[in-house]
Amino acid sequence: MTFTPGQTYSGFTLKQCTFVEEIRSDVFLFEHAILGCPLIAIKNDDSNKTFSVAFNTIPTDSTGVAHILEHSVLMGSKKYPVKDVFGEIHKGGLMTFLNAMTGSDVTYYPFATRNIKEYFNIMDVYCDVVFNPLLDRSTFEQEGWHYHRENPQDPLHFQGVVFNEMKGAFSDPIRLIFYHIFAGLMPGSTYAHESGGDPKNIPDLSYEAFCAFHREHYHPSNALFFVYGDAPLTDELAYLQDRFLASYPEKGSVCAIVEGERTVSPISITDTYAVDSPDTTAKTFLAVGTSIGSIADRLQNAAFQVIANILYNSDGSPLKNAIVSSGLCRDFGGFFLSSSCTRTFMITYLVGSESEHRERFLDLYTTTLKGMVEQGLDRDLVLSELNKYEFNFREESSKAQRGLDLIGKAMNALKYGLDPFDSLQAEDLIASIRQKALDGRYFEELIGSHLLGNPSTVTVTLIPDPEKPARTRAAEEQRLAEYAQTLSPVQEEQLVSRTRELMEMQLTPNDPATLALLPQLSLSDLSADVDFHAVKPTRMFDQEVLVSELETNHISYIDIGFDFSCIPPDLLPWIDLFGTIVTEIGTSRLDYIHFAKEIATCTGSFNHSLTTYSRRGESERVRPVLWLHLKCLPEYLEQALQLVAEVLSDVSFADRTRIREIVGREFAWAEHSVQSEGYGLAAARVSAHLSLAGRYSEMFNGATAYLATKKLALGYGGMEEEFIAALQLMAKLLFNRNNLLFAVTADGKEIGRLAGIGRVIPEALDTLPVSRHELPGLSLPDHEAFITSAEVVYAVQGGSILPDGDGYRGSFEVLKTFLSRDYLWNSVRQMGGAYGCFIQFSQVTGNIAYVSYRDPQVRKTYEAYGAIPDIVARLDLPQSTMEQLVIGTYGSYTPHQSPASRGAAARNEYLSGIDSDCKRKCLAEIIATTPADLRSFAPAFSAMQAASHRAVIGNRAKIEADRDLFTALTEL
Repeated sequence: MTFTPGQTYSGFTLKQCTFVEEIRSDVFLFEHAILGCPLIAIKNDDSNKTFSVAFNTIPTDSTGVAHILEHSVLMGSKKYPVKDVFGEIHKGGLMTFLNAMTGSDVTYYPFATRNIKEYFNIMDVYCDVVFNPLLDRSTFEQEGWHYHRENPQDPLHFQGVVFNEMKGAFSDPIRLIFYHIFAGLMPGSTYAHESGGDPKNIPDLSYEAFCAFHREHYHPSNALFFVYGDAPLTDELAYLQDRFLASYPEKGSVCAIVEGERTVSPISITDTYAVDSPDTTAKTFLAVGTSIGSIADRLQNAAFQVIANILYNSDGSPLKNAIVSSGLCRDFGGFFLSSSCTRTFMITYLVGSESEHRERFLDLYTTTLKGMVEQGLDRDLVLSELNKYEFNFREESSKAQRGLDLIGKAMNALKYGLDPFDSLQAEDLIASIRQKALDGRYFEELIGSHLLGNPSTVTVTLIPDPEKPARTRAAEEQRLAEYAQTLSPVQEEQLVSRTRELMEMQLTPNDPATLALLPQLSLSDLSADVDFHAVKPTRMFDQEVLVSELETNHISYIDIGFDFSCIPPDLLPWIDLFGTIVTEIGTSRLDYIHFAKEIATCTGSFNHSLTTYSRRGESERVRPVLWLHLKCLPEYLEQALQLVAEVLSDVSFADRTRIREIVGREFAWAEHSVQSEGYGLAAARVSAHLSLAGRYSEMFNGATAYLATKKLALGYGGMEEEFIAALQLMAKLLFNRNNLLFAVTADGKEIGRLAGIGRVIPEALDTLPVSRHELPGLSLPDHEAFITSAEVVYAVQGGSILPDGDGYRGSFEVLKTFLSRDYLWNSVRQMGGAYGCFIQFSQVTGNIAYVSYRDPQVRKTYEAYGAIPDIVARLDLPQSTMEQLVIGTYGSYTPHQSPASRGAAARNEYLSGIDSDCKRKCLAEIIATTPADLRSFAPAFSAMQAASHRAVIGNRAKIEADRDLFTALTEL
């Protein structure tokens, strides 16, 4: 069908349309003739159809009302009065993406699917929940907050999913820096408020204000619609109009952003953040936020993205090197923020500093920038970062969720009144920046005019405070006590009764007849004939290469691996540091600054990862691999390979100052991660009890590695010689052709080019005999707790459920879907108040772990885990529920991936002994699963439970209240 500007189609008037060559899509801008809401359609042959409806949600306080509403509308609507609509459709769909997100001034509800029937089904559900939600008080209390007391003698406390989520979020000092910079630079504006909700303000939100916010903000006139992919546009327009928009006869208001006053003189803010340890040395964060300009200036904003990479990310940055080498911090970084506010900001921060360093930092920051402006930027450095910026742009076209990415760009344009067509094009912008930066002093002039002498600047000092957790807890308890004193005996009884009513509601399953109202796929919509991509082992340059021939938009993704079982076990806690140092430190010819510029010039990235492979049916046959990952465009492939070959043959550890800086930086971020999001450490500790692969993971990625890094960083002066010697030994042992693995994901032409020039990699390596080390057993407590400053916990429990994968069938995947998306979702998230809970499982080792996320509970969560064997034994699901679980499992088992991800997954499966036949067999078993198949795993769960291990990480008070669950407690 031909669409003509000025014509109206199903209530939508076409304002503009054009073919955008860069994204190979027809792009349409419609406006609803009555309601005025815009709709952007991006049409192409992508089968991963994507839809989103967004609303301008403008907070006026930090109660988190927009965030709580985002959670709550998904809990049921007039057409679908199902308890937890989101959870139910998530259980049983083929969606490749399903979520909802709250930004600083917008809330949006996107999903994607390759199934046309499901596309319109979920469109119907999403539109009904946002326009016609039930929003009952129980939903507000569950998702937002409520006073919680289950028994008269119990202490009163706050409970709610968003309340606990934001407690976890506010445990992150980086989040606090953002909060202060926005409030400091735009006081009185929309952005001075925490749209997600500040935990101390969330209980100020009333149910009435919550409902009023929906009435004000969720009218179609305040909405923005987006469709992407190969669905018929006429059908999409008609569906939205006929099912939803036609019922609104009048135009509503559009909620406007409050700009507030721009700060016109420098200000300074000092605050504290919680730490658990009394040692506060080198734990202060220092930050500078500078207002740059308007979100509308695309050229300037793109230029500042490149400038930010030059200043903060490149090891060739004079600013980064001056500050890191000054000894003022453990790490230095920053970024340019240009997508979530009407203004743009440059944010610079120091990690691991001291408050008394603030003035020295500001002086060094200013004088170094002045020197860069006066002397001019290094042209090679500018070129390298321009190349990397352009590479990232070109890689976007092969993203798995390309529709989501393009919709995000168009949404940012629409919500700020900009041209959405411009937002989808960048070729001319990149060319203009490249010409202006390389032929003149464009970047220098921008730095001079916007970062030097800019009065719209805020400096934030965030000081570690060991007493803050206790003060925060005391303030919350005082608030609860004051509320409790206002209650009469009757009101106290009503509070307990209301808590029990809410819990009873949470325990009550959906009525089957109500569930049947949800539009659903059927098993007949599934196909057992799925094309599972597999690598093709190919002989090239006398080396086996694992080849994934896929369309990658001419980008080559090259993985160069080394089996590190040759490394002595006592050095394994340092091997992750070794990988980081090797990819940054340079060679005898190139110091780290010149190496960084060359790498950025010829690659999109060069980094490392660590993976431990077990073989299917032989879980104790383990191959631990350090991967070096390289991605580049065709014109730079040979140069990139030569550079990596130089690293392998001639890496230099002579720059001891730089090595010390890297160690300090890595510890600073490891400490930050452990304190704010430490579930990976707890999961690694549990896995160490279960298999050889788990012991490896613990050694290089768990508490053992973290504590070794901490010891090294804090005592580096006395350990330097030992560490340098270890780096040299690891390089000598590891970079050996007998350890080499090689994999590539690229199109056929680039694979052919690699075959002709790739031998430079193996030829850079010695060929020496290899001694493989046995990894000794670890003597660990059965049940362990790790203390951090977080206000929540992450609770993990795991064991061996199908040893060596014996007895694994596709039906186990269905059971895993039920446990994670139904049982644990209800018991740990909905009832317990955790932000999330999920399952980790390896079909190769047969090990399983339950993991909670931003959880206010310890004992109750472990009780929920402990009930699983009985839940499985009694599981008797109706046929309709079984079908939805099967469909949801099918969707998870056949994910939509980018070419790079498909290649990496196929590589990992090959090394684990999983082939396409295994996957097809499993998929057939998934489709054929019955309730009896699920119950058959009950004995395995019972046996696993009896021999399982617990590990929890997080809040001291919560853990100590349930200290009897753990045999050891470790301070981190």
